[in-house]
Amino acid sequence: MKQRIKHKILGSVILIVTLSLTACGLLALGYFYSLLERQTLRDGEIHLQQIEVQMNQLIEDIRKYSANMANDELIQQFATKTNYDSIYSELSAYSDVVQQLTKFNVLRDYLDSSAIIRTDGRVFWSSLTFDTYYQDEMNKPWLQNVLHNSAKSGFTLPHNSSLSEGKQVISFFIRVSDTSGGSGLLLLNIRMEAFTDIIGYLDLSFDRYAWFNNGTDLLLNHGFTSEDHPIIVEQAKKALPEKVEQKGFYLSKSLHNTEWSIITFISRDRFYESIQTAIIYFCFFFAVCIILCFLMFTPLISSMTRPISSMSRAMKQVSIGNYDIQLNFNTKDELMILKHGFESMISSIEQQMREQREQEKRQRRMSSELLFAQINPHFIYNTLNTVVYLSRKRRLEAIEGMVEALIAIMQDAVHVGGQDLFTNLEKERTLTRHYVVIQQYRYADRFELEWDVPDELLGAWIPRSLLQPLVENSIFHGLSELEHGGLIRISAMREGDSIIVSVADNGSGMEASTLDRLLNGGKGQLAQVNESGTKNIGIRNIQQRIQYLCGETYGLEMRTGVTEGTELRLRLPYMETPPNL
Repeated sequence: MKQRIKHKILGSVILIVTLSLTACGLLALGYFYSLLERQTLRDGEIHLQQIEVQMNQLIEDIRKYSANMANDELIQQFATKTNYDSIYSELSAYSDVVQQLTKFNVLRDYLDSSAIIRTDGRVFWSSLTFDTYYQDEMNKPWLQNVLHNSAKSGFTLPHNSSLSEGKQVISFFIRVSDTSGGSGLLLLNIRMEAFTDIIGYLDLSFDRYAWFNNGTDLLLNHGFTSEDHPIIVEQAKKALPEKVEQKGFYLSKSLHNTEWSIITFISRDRFYESIQTAIIYFCFFFAVCIILCFLMFTPLISSMTRPISSMSRAMKQVSIGNYDIQLNFNTKDELMILKHGFESMISSIEQQMREQREQEKRQRRMSSELLFAQINPHFIYNTLNTVVYLSRKRRLEAIEGMVEALIAIMQDAVHVGGQDLFTNLEKERTLTRHYVVIQQYRYADRFELEWDVPDELLGAWIPRSLLQPLVENSIFHGLSELEHGGLIRISAMREGDSIIVSVADNGSGMEASTLDRLLNGGKGQLAQVNESGTKNIGIRNIQQRIQYLCGETYGLEMRTGVTEGTELRLRLPYMETPPNL
């Protein structure tokens, strides 16, 4: 009981705490996940804006610097003048321009080289060389787009640098005009690293990113696959600030005064990784809470269930008949009311049990005394009939003997009550002998009495006045029809915890109906009227007295036949001392 109640309450508490913490944790996790998601997107947007600002600053610097170079008078003259007096004059002018371009190149570390495409289509490098690199590049798409582009300035597609083997550059072109209306082209070859180093910082906040030109040309790709290409192209064309997909978020920015755009992607896995720490912390907090609940609630619940368990054990003791119990707790709450009520109930039950036992003792004693008293009138009636008979015959000695025997029997009868409801077998033998003396005057020379009782059984205690009615029954029903030779034999033997007392005669016996009538009688009747008109109350009286005084397991047994005689066997508890009634 104790463990079941304790475990039920503790389990309920832990279940409630678990469900509460789980619900709170899920709500907090959802809130923090949403908050973290927004914070991560905000950080990504800020980072992307920072990259955008740096790229715009670089682009703006390139534009301004190229404008300064294009406004240089020497560069303007060389880019627009196609006729020289001599080759030497042209080479001298080229040398001067190279020096001027070199001065400009060293002032910007992102410049790989520069070149001038004169109005006549000839190309001159920033280094004094007559390499045909640019002449060969004239037919390539990146430069053809520039030549056929009406824009005053802009960026080309990436292409290989002839000065830095294996490296790419992006050329910025700006048209150079003089006062005469001639127009040349100034090319500034910007190292690709100048752009990719800036964009590369997107690794800190984004899983994938790409750099597009005009929404179609992919200048740089980091992490996007061929399956992602349609999405990022669409994103680049629309230049949306944010696009939410199932697996993450796309962010894009368009760079000022260019056709460039940067596309980035933040995976939701990044959110999960960020929130793992919070989940681990919550699991640790959850485990600590459960342990603390167990440690704190176990003694508290034990103190609450201990009184209940005590009362439960007390009830079990009461159910098996033990009323001598004490409840030792003092909780000063409603359980004390239950304790006082339980103790009051036990006291009341114990009092009722005592009263009931006393009442049963009184009832059994009164019933036994009543039944025992029924013998006296019956016996006195028969004896007086015999005295009347003897007085008519003037047999004074016989009358004297009968009267003395009757007086002895009556002296014994007046002591009935309390422990006097029982007597030992020796006194019962003496009483029976007095009775037989009386009956032998009535049935002279018609029967004899024999005793077969061991000396060690003479001290056994039995209900008083049992043998006399049995002897009377043998005389009246078994030997009354015999003229002589009747024998009544009384024997006793011990059988375990019982003592068997037998009264047998060699009379004529009786039929089964007569036996049943004598032993059981009519329902609710203690006396039967025999054929001679006298009451036969002895046998039935003995059966009920034994069961009243000794219990239902003891009683009287009879064996008889029409010509076999009758044996009456008393089964009684073996008692060496009188019982306390």
